[in-house]
Amino acid sequence: MAQPFHAYEEITLQQFILFIKSHNKQIEENINIYLNLEPYILEPERKMIQTLLESFLLFLSAPNIEDIKDTYEEHLDTWLQSHLPHLNENHFSMFRLIFEKSIVTLMVNLKHAQTLSILMFLLSIFSHLIHSYNKWMVDEPEQHPKTNKTMQNLEDCSYWTNWMNF
Repeated sequence: MAQPFHAYEEITLQQFILFIKSHNKQIEENINIYLNLEPYILEPERKMIQTLLESFLLFLSAPNIEDIKDTYEEHLDTWLQSHLPHLNENHFSMFRLIFEKSIVTLMVNLKHAQTLSILMFLLSIFSHLIHSYNKWMVDEPEQHPKTNKTMQNLEDCSYWTNWMNF
């Protein structure tokens, strides 16, 4: 017999970012704990994954809520593209796993009223990132090479600078 579907209230990107901003310090602590406890990460990989995690947390906590549109996919794609030159599947998988563990641990400890909503939103973010990563790195690598000048210069463009400095 199938389990019943449990409905949850969907949240907006603004609500998710507000949650991330409110609990930034705890998330950062959880990230550091899980990153250091992972026995299968070698030290050079650990530094790369830590950079990804720190960058993603900054990305999620830095934007000005009033300036964000309902669609966030372009912003996620910009963040991901800025890291593609240094990213491989292992780094990407470990980054995702550690970030998810950090959020889940926080949610369990908080016993937050919107736990399911926040986790589902996080999963939708990672679903989009996985889709984009696969599109650029697996499905169409010749169209989106890691050394593409556009991607390498993304951090220098005014859009990225303005986004990160809100």
